[in-house]
Amino acid sequence: MSSPSREAILASASRLFGDRGYRSVTVRDIASDAGVSAALVMKLFGSKEKLFAAAQPNERLLGELNVPREELGAAMVFRVLMRREREMQEPWAMLPFTIQDSPDPVATRAETQARYLGNIAALIGDTTPNRHHAAVVVSLMIGFGESVRTLGLFDDWDFDEVVAHYGALVQAQIDAFAAP
Repeated sequence: MSSPSREAILASASRLFGDRGYRSVTVRDIASDAGVSAALVMKLFGSKEKLFAAAQPNERLLGELNVPREELGAAMVFRVLMRREREMQEPWAMLPFTIQDSPDPVATRAETQARYLGNIAALIGDTTPNRHHAAVVVSLMIGFGESVRTLGLFDDWDFDEVVAHYGALVQAQIDAFAAP
């Protein structure tokens, strides 16, 4: 079920949880930010925990990557930089914090790991049992997201230079696994 109210609630929840953490955000905070009642939030999501899970960064950030395999690294890096330019949240940078701050960090870690590894593995064709190649790509992207957003390490770089340089690092890991 998708509705403008549901999308507004998810957007508000994602931003507030990302900015302040799970414990510091109330359902009333999210409802107020989304311009809806707290009762509607509870009706649509059932609990703060379920809303937190629904608002987490997820594989949607990979869903629209419709580029040739040899351009995936640059495309993934480009997206991180575009989100920074547009002052949007960075799912890669938020992952560690959302896991640590979740109501059940162990379960959230397992679910998030399965989603991200599964989606990156599908994207690059990694069929190895432990998804080692996908794990390296996920690690590179989490590190890049943190570097861009938290540390500002690429603030003085030219946009295209970052895409070319870091994109090549990510692409090298994608290429290291020859998809079947």
